[in-house]
Amino acid sequence: MNSSFRPLWKRASLASAAVATSTLLSASMASAAPTLVDLELFLSLDNSGSIDGSEYILQRDGYVAAFRDTAVQAAIASKPNGVAVALGQWSSTAQSPTPLVGWSLLRNGVDADAFALAISGITQFESGSTCVACGINAAVAALQANAYQGPSIIDVSGDGAENAFPTSAPFTTAAARDAAAALGIKINGLPILGEAGLLQWYTDNVVTTVPKGFVEPANDFPAFNDAIRKKIVREITGDAVPGPLPILGAGMALGFSRRLRKRINLATLA
Repeated sequence: MNSSFRPLWKRASLASAAVATSTLLSASMASAAPTLVDLELFLSLDNSGSIDGSEYILQRDGYVAAFRDTAVQAAIASKPNGVAVALGQWSSTAQSPTPLVGWSLLRNGVDADAFALAISGITQFESGSTCVACGINAAVAALQANAYQGPSIIDVSGDGAENAFPTSAPFTTAAARDAAAALGIKINGLPILGEAGLLQWYTDNVVTTVPKGFVEPANDFPAFNDAIRKKIVREITGDAVPGPLPILGAGMALGFSRRLRKRINLATLA
């Protein structure tokens, strides 16, 4: 039947159905749209066998102190869209993409204190070999699956070079770093020095060159507190967020690609 000869009520019903379908589609797309933030920060904590109980506590408490620090809290408060942050721990046997401390949106000191409190409750539940790539791969998966969108940083801390490898690609630390960089994710390193050549190994294998990352070493475990505090401030204030010009060209295409992948991930998880 020619549509012009359909009864008025039927044409109205078809129009209403089309509007309803469009509304449902729009609502579905809106629900999958990530929340825009000024920074997505994944803290990746070494939990390998070289980390004994007291050293693990020094790392954990260093993160707790950092998020309670006034300079870190001021940096967070300076970001109008907030900072999304999560924490995971890595080794050859601890490589889950589910963060140990889940994603939180921090906008002020109260939020930062709550996140610090959550970190203070974590424990060293397992250990394994030093698989830095395992931690990077898990962090990338966590960033891709979260509900936020913004410049992304993986913050890797550890006391040794890789001596174990993931069971699926990317298999090496350098390959995992390059895969993260291809997604526009920056990786910064905090090596806890003691092992010969570790600072250079982090520079050569962990830190991204594009986006440009950096190394903030700690001379030993007691020095971790100051190093992680300075590192987080540096990551939040300016250095972590690109200026207005790089959004053009390939940067725009990359940003759209990451947003599209994140919407697909969120729709799948819903």
